[in-house]
Amino acid sequence: MSAIFQVRMMNFFFRDYRCMIDYEYFGDVVSVDTTYRTNRYDLICAPFVGINHHKQNVMFGLAFMSDETESSFEWLFSTFLESMNGKQPETVFTDQCQAMMNAVGTIFPCAHHRLCQWHINQNAPSYFGSLNGDSRFKELWYECMSRCDSEEEFEAKWRIMIDKYNLTSHKWLNGMYKLRRKWATAFSNDKFSAGLLATSRSEGTNSCLKKTGDRTISLYNFVLNYEKVQENWRAKEKAEDTRCRHGKPPMIVKNNPLLNHAANVYTLNMYHKFEEELVGSLSTAFELYEVGDLLVKFKATSHGPNSRVRQVVFDKHKCEVQCSCHKFETMGILCKHALKALDFMNVGFLPESYIKKRWTKNVRNRVPYNESGENGSGHVSEMVFVNQIMRSTYDLAMRCKVHEETRKMMNENLESSTRHANSLFEKLNLDVPNTCNDLSVDDDNDKINEVVVRNPLSVKSRGVTNARIRGHWDAKSKKITKGTKRKEKCSQDATCAPISQEATDIQSSDYMPGYPRQSGSFTAQFDTNRSYSPLPMPFATMSSVARDPNNGQFYMGGQTTYVYPFGAHPLSQN
Repeated sequence: MSAIFQVRMMNFFFRDYRCMIDYEYFGDVVSVDTTYRTNRYDLICAPFVGINHHKQNVMFGLAFMSDETESSFEWLFSTFLESMNGKQPETVFTDQCQAMMNAVGTIFPCAHHRLCQWHINQNAPSYFGSLNGDSRFKELWYECMSRCDSEEEFEAKWRIMIDKYNLTSHKWLNGMYKLRRKWATAFSNDKFSAGLLATSRSEGTNSCLKKTGDRTISLYNFVLNYEKVQENWRAKEKAEDTRCRHGKPPMIVKNNPLLNHAANVYTLNMYHKFEEELVGSLSTAFELYEVGDLLVKFKATSHGPNSRVRQVVFDKHKCEVQCSCHKFETMGILCKHALKALDFMNVGFLPESYIKKRWTKNVRNRVPYNESGENGSGHVSEMVFVNQIMRSTYDLAMRCKVHEETRKMMNENLESSTRHANSLFEKLNLDVPNTCNDLSVDDDNDKINEVVVRNPLSVKSRGVTNARIRGHWDAKSKKITKGTKRKEKCSQDATCAPISQEATDIQSSDYMPGYPRQSGSFTAQFDTNRSYSPLPMPFATMSSVARDPNNGQFYMGGQTTYVYPFGAHPLSQN
C-alpha cells in the first residue's frame, strides 16, 4: 500500500556536490540577482554566482521564488548557508531591494553587503531631473561613487555637491546617503570584492539562462537546460586549467624577476592583469619624501589624464607595502604604485602575503589547514577534505597498480590506517558516520510512500518584466477567454483544504525508479496558505525529486515521516 499526498511548490533552492566544492574555494564573493523571470509560472530566478581563479563565472546554486518578501529571502539565504556548512561569504552583492537588504543583514552578519552600482546609475537619472544636463554635477556624483580613496574624501565631495546645487532636501539623495556604506567604494576599500562593483556576474548568468528557454518553459526543462549551462562553464574552467599547466605565458619583459614569479603562481588571466600593472608602473613618477629606520614613504603619480597622487608606505623589516589606492585589498593583486616601490627597494620577488591563493594555479589542490583541522577562515571543510583525500588516493592507486610490491604496500597501509582510525574513534567515544544512506521502508506497506508536488501557481510580475508588449488583438483575445480562465481557476481552488500553520518535514533516501541518482542538495518551501489534504505541508526538505513524464507532476520518493496538527486525521491509504 502507498499513501499519496499533494503539495504546492512555492520556493526552492538546489545545488549539486560540485557547487559546494566551488564555494569552498571561491565563496568569498557572492552575487545574487533576482531581476530575471523566464518560466511558465513567472517565478523569480535567483542564481548564486561567484568568480573562479580564471575570473570566470562559477555557480553556487540556483533558486526559484514566488515572492520577494523579507521572510522568503531569509529562508533562501539561511537555506543557502546551511547547504554550504555555515560558511559565511566575505562580500555579498545584491540589487537595491529593501527586503533583500534586511535579510542579508540578518543571515549574513559577518559579510560586507554591497549594492549594485550599475542599478543605482540606471535609476539615478530619473531622480536628478534638470541636473542630468550638468556635466559638473555628474562628475561629482561619479567621484562620490567610485573615485574617493577615503571616507573623509567622500564626505568632503558629497558636501560640495549638496551645497553647490542646494540639494539638502533632495529625498532620493538623502536616502542614498544613509546607504553610502553599501555602494560608495570609499567605505569598502578594506573589503575584498574581486574587483566587482555590480551584480554583472549574476546578470551575465541570467543572459545565459535566458537562451535556454522562453517564458513558456516548464521548471523541469529549465533545470535541465541550466545543468547544460553549468556543464559548459565547468568544461571551460577545465580547459583553462589545462592551459595553465602547460608552460609559462609569453612575457612582455624578459627575465624580469617579478614577472617570472607571477608567471609561476598566477593563472594566465591573473598573470596578464599583473603584467598590466607592472607595465603601468613604468609610467609612474616616484618621489621619496620620508625615510625612517623601518618605514619608507613615497608619492606616486601616474602620467596621463585624471592622474592622482598616491601615498605608498614600505616596511623594510616585514617587506610589506601599502598603497592609498587599496587595489590589493579589494582586488587581491598588487597595484602599479606598490610594484614601483618594490622595484625601487630592489625586491625581486612577490612577498608571500601578497599572493592571493584564490588567484593561483593550484588553488584547488591545497587549502591551508592549521593544527585544529580548520582552514584560514576558521571553518571546518569536510567536503574539501574528502575531495583531496579521494584525489590523492586515486593518484596513488593508479601508480601502485603496476607492481605487486607497491600494491601490497598500499593495502597494508590502508589496513593500518583503518585500524588506527577505529581505535581513535573508540578512544574519543565518537560515532562512526555511515557511508551509505539506507533505504527505510514502512513494514506495513509494500510500497514506498510518495508525495506528489503540484506545479507552482503563476506569480504576478512586479515592475518591468521581459514579457512583450500586448497588442490590440491580444486584448480582445483576453476578453473572450476571461470567463473560461475564471472557471478553471475556481475549479482548481476547489480542492483546497483548511489552512494550518503546522510544518511537515519530509526525508527521502532514494529516487523514483527509472531516474538516475545524483549527489546534491534540494530544499523546497511550500505555500502555507494552500493545502490539498487534511495534512498541511507548508515546508519540506528532501534529498530526491523526480518528474512523472506522463502527467508532468513532481514526485518525492522514499520513507516519509509526518507530523499531524492537533485534531487532524491521517489521509486514507490507497
